[in-house]
Amino acid sequence: MPGLCHVACTREAFGVDLSKQELRRRMIAARQALDPAERARLSGRAQRAVLAAPEWARARTVLLYIPVRGEVDTAALAAAGRQAGKRLLLPRVERAERGLRLHRWDGTPEQLVRGAYGIPEPRPDLPQEDPRAVDLVVVPGVAFDRRGRRLGYGGGYYDRLLPQLAGAAAIGLGYGFQLVERLPAEAHDVPLDALATDLGLTRFPASADPSP
Repeated sequence: MPGLCHVACTREAFGVDLSKQELRRRMIAARQALDPAERARLSGRAQRAVLAAPEWARARTVLLYIPVRGEVDTAALAAAGRQAGKRLLLPRVERAERGLRLHRWDGTPEQLVRGAYGIPEPRPDLPQEDPRAVDLVVVPGVAFDRRGRRLGYGGGYYDRLLPQLAGAAAIGLGYGFQLVERLPAEAHDVPLDALATDLGLTRFPASADPSP
């Protein structure tokens, strides 16, 4: 049975005329309106789109996230990464620096603690990794547009992190209804290479050909 968002959350419902604050509110509400079974089904399809991407196959070090507030799950990516012998990383918020530290993660909940903003994070005693070592970053977001821009929660943490990931592929992970035609452009925006959703992988113009 289709979830609520497949009925009411078309792109037209989230037009570009909405303020960022209102768009955030509506998108988060739409995510949280999904029932658990539908969220699991859509999350599975979105994760399979990442697993089928050549960026995943090439990556040795992958930066993931732990989902909150109805975000697409990443458990299948963590499991596949462990099985393939990839080095998995998670971000940890440094509120004083308004930045993210990257820590190695073995893919298990035992290595997680509740961190800043109530978000599950890697334990601070786990080994840190240089951002330049990341080959692929899987990026959460509240909304994404067709030029590869993303709308986050407003803290700017990923906006500050992405420029540090020299040479890393950046794939957003979300639901199909989170893709809108256009988001307001900001000078600090770092466009993503692609977006993986339950509808498949959408590549953005600057990354049309991912082949070596």
